[in-house]
Amino acid sequence: MKRSSEGSFTRRSFLQTAGLVGIGSAVAAGTTNLLGLPPQLHSSEEKAIPTFCAMCGPSLGCGIYAIVKDGKLIRVEGMKESPLNRGRNCPKAHAAAQWVYSPQRLKYPLRRVGKRGEGKFEKISWEQAIDHIAAKLKEQKEKYGPESLAVLSPARRTYSGYMQRFLQAHGSPNYGHSGICMVEKTFVFGYTIGSATVGGPVPDYAKTNCLFIWGTQPIYSGSSKGQLKRLLDCKARGAKIIAIKPTMEPDVAIADIWVPIRPGTDAALALAMLNVIITEKLYDAAFVEEWTYGFDKLAAHVQKYTPEWAEPITGIPAQQTKDVARIYATTKHAAIDHGNGFEHAPSCNDAIRAVGALMAIAGHLDRPGGNLFPGKPPAATKPVELNEKITQGMIDKLVCPEFPKTLQPFIEGTSSAYNGLIESVLTGKPYPIRGIIAPGTQPTVSTRNPKGMVIEALKKVDFFAVVDVMRTAEMNYADIVLPVTTMYETDHPFEAGGNWVMARNKVIEPLGPYKSDYEFWIELAVKMGYGKDFWNGSLTECMNDQLSPLGITIDELRAKPNGIVYEMKPPVYEKYKQVFNSPSPRLSKAPYLPQGKVALYNTTFEELGMTPMPEWKEPPESSGRTPELLKKYPLTFSDFHTSKVYNAGWLRNVPYLREVMPDPTLQMNPKTAKARGIKDGDWVIVESIRGWLKFKADVNPGIRPDTVMALHGWYQGCGELAKSAFPILDGGANTNIMYSIDHKIAWDPAVTAMSSQTLVQVRKA
Repeated sequence: MKRSSEGSFTRRSFLQTAGLVGIGSAVAAGTTNLLGLPPQLHSSEEKAIPTFCAMCGPSLGCGIYAIVKDGKLIRVEGMKESPLNRGRNCPKAHAAAQWVYSPQRLKYPLRRVGKRGEGKFEKISWEQAIDHIAAKLKEQKEKYGPESLAVLSPARRTYSGYMQRFLQAHGSPNYGHSGICMVEKTFVFGYTIGSATVGGPVPDYAKTNCLFIWGTQPIYSGSSKGQLKRLLDCKARGAKIIAIKPTMEPDVAIADIWVPIRPGTDAALALAMLNVIITEKLYDAAFVEEWTYGFDKLAAHVQKYTPEWAEPITGIPAQQTKDVARIYATTKHAAIDHGNGFEHAPSCNDAIRAVGALMAIAGHLDRPGGNLFPGKPPAATKPVELNEKITQGMIDKLVCPEFPKTLQPFIEGTSSAYNGLIESVLTGKPYPIRGIIAPGTQPTVSTRNPKGMVIEALKKVDFFAVVDVMRTAEMNYADIVLPVTTMYETDHPFEAGGNWVMARNKVIEPLGPYKSDYEFWIELAVKMGYGKDFWNGSLTECMNDQLSPLGITIDELRAKPNGIVYEMKPPVYEKYKQVFNSPSPRLSKAPYLPQGKVALYNTTFEELGMTPMPEWKEPPESSGRTPELLKKYPLTFSDFHTSKVYNAGWLRNVPYLREVMPDPTLQMNPKTAKARGIKDGDWVIVESIRGWLKFKADVNPGIRPDTVMALHGWYQGCGELAKSAFPILDGGANTNIMYSIDHKIAWDPAVTAMSSQTLVQVRKA
């Protein structure tokens, strides 16, 4: 594909953008109809269309101007009027045109004509594909019950609610959600501190005097949405920054203290910090007395979790653990920016409960500069889900509950563990899933054990449909492959978040005979006889229904080129009585916190047979659990999901982005590399008890010597740069083949989070 001829955005300007994101102008607060101020166009043939960027997620898309010439998307410019990104764009946004016109785009609906895995298909029409899927689902519902259908969740997207709504209308609880995503953190914080804000209580960057960056990547995640600026402003104000993570990422460069924790041991560190704060009486006694339940029990419980106990587990010197605990407890305004690094370990719920306890006893909950309970956003719209249709009978039929059945549904509805749901196809326990739809998700690279379980399940399952924009790693096993539009080829849905709502505008016509994800679910529902629950097939009525809380229609919204910005109310602090008594979304609507106080001792978990207080659980393979493996496999291996240009398991097929990160790399310390005769840039083999992977060595001092780490999600090739696709099993770079799926030791017992740690050896290829 040509580059410089497709608009003014050249490789040179792209690489400059990849280095640093610029800061745009601000949008004044107030309820405003923003008038469009398009960017400068380069010719009279160009047209600027306001819309949203579609190159990442799951949060609200950045506002952009899509520049079109002769009906073709040629480049993207930032929308300065957007209160979210304020004119800033990240590298992914600027690669949109290459993604849209990628040779790997699916163009036609396909029906399998060969054996599973052969990849032999025939072209069919969109209508034939919908008819085929509907007929199969009706047949399975009649024969096996509605619960026989499962839908695999992608990372949260605007169409995720439509998937849940379809399952709810169908009568199935089996929404397959990953056990390594933000919902686990939200769930545990909800049942610990009462706040089910997505992702947990929000760090107050603007007022904090001490910011802990713990298991998150604030520069790579949401950089164009103001996160980078918030971090730099925080530093410029003189706030102390403490980074807790195994690798030295860009945020560590401006940190005052780096705590290079061993992957998967966050719970042990948090427990040791609780020990220090409680033993040295550094806690907020007044808050503890009035607003916590079970402090005395927690105080006795954490006595065994000393910094000295934690040192061989976390790899952090006991003195450093004491230092950071004291800093957190004694700084008047301290906040923790917590990421989903917590969710990649069998001690996931323990880590989150312990961190929630730290926020509470140190007096940093919902106070200026601490972790806040945000109120309802002014641009909140009506959810798409039909949670009122959920019954106890549906909950009882969950094939592998992501959360305990008693505590379902949660905020998105009912859910089964993604991995366990697929496993049921092979085990038949408690019953086998018969039909799977995979929209925007790739089970062979998104979950554990593709070699021994996922592929075998896809061969065996009665019916499997893939709904996606691009070719996927497992589409050769599908009975139906249905292409859908990119978000640049459709005018729906609108997007809303925080204080901003804006309509989506179609940028170009679809490149093939297909429709959008939203049209797929609505048309399939109508074909199944669920039209009454799907606005009788009308997308306009669908969007008007969602916009009803704001008192506007989609046509009225579309008339405002840059949407509506609502006034943000000043924060209200210390909302303890309100938050600590908030109802949960489960059927009974019982409160998250039965005592109306922070659950330092969790009676809800205790009644379900789980530990009432956080404990330490070793990863499946570690120096503590499997010391016998250390002689052959002396290094800890783990992965991370966010990078400066990629999103989980996609975008490697985009040339601009692939030029920035051309190959899968393994981060390793110079001492580790030297001992193995490895130099920076060498291809290396990483071996574990389950398989082997191949990476290029990224040798740098910003990682622990006993640890190596790689980016998750590699499999796509990039033909324009002569980069072949990687194997998804041995010899590739698919980290999911390396980890245990033993539910007893690799899964968190409360939230089915899965371990992302194992032991490996590394050698030069």
